Amino acid sequence: MNKLLFNLLALQDVDMKIRALKARLAMLPAERAANEKKLVAVSAALKARQDQLKTTEVAIRTAESEIARLNDNVQKLQVNSVLVKKNNEYQAMLTEIQHNKDKISDHETKLLELMETADAQCQQVKTEEKQSAARIQSIKDELQEFTSLEKEIKEQGRTLVAKSKDFASRVESSLLERYTRLLKDSGTPAVKLDGEICGNCRSKVTPQTRNACRSGMIPNCDNCSHMLYCDTGNE
Repeated sequence: MNKLLFNLLALQDVDMKIRALKARLAMLPAERAANEKKLVAVSAALKARQDQLKTTEVAIRTAESEIARLNDNVQKLQVNSVLVKKNNEYQAMLTEIQHNKDKISDHETKLLELMETADAQCQQVKTEEKQSAARIQSIKDELQEFTSLEKEIKEQGRTLVAKSKDFASRVESSLLERYTRLLKDSGTPAVKLDGEICGNCRSKVTPQTRNACRSGMIPNCDNCSHMLYCDTGNE
């Protein structure tokens, strides 16, 4: 491989690594945002479980308070019933006492159901808290890894940019100009000629282009304009 081609390919190798690092770096904000979104979702799911339990606990306290109030009413009615002399008033009072007792029974049934629900929800919250803590820590670790990776990529990038400038200074100016123009595209500027086929567009080149390439020159593909090289060029 001649020196001209060696320096060009060395430059291209470094520049392709720089391009790959830039692509990886460009992906980090979206990946970081996705993990932050997961973090919010995990916290929200846990809070929803906790809020359900709080709602049930409030309902339990409300039911207990209502049972206490109704029991108090029953006691007062029972005390006052002794003082009632008229039968119809006494019967009305007994009816009210029974009505309060029926309500107490309904509230006690509801209270038992609520307590069972609270027990189940409490277990769910404990499980969710444990799982969420592990998941949150895992996500935070990933976010920290993104920060470390970003720093590492930038450090590697600075090193490679310095190498790129060094190799670029060794490439002949007209060749470097052609290379730099092609580097702006997404493909690889210099590709190997595979027999008579361009390594980029896979089109057949003209005999003149093939012969120029085999003689050690670095011509452009007749179809896609990418730079072509052969390993059989002059040393």
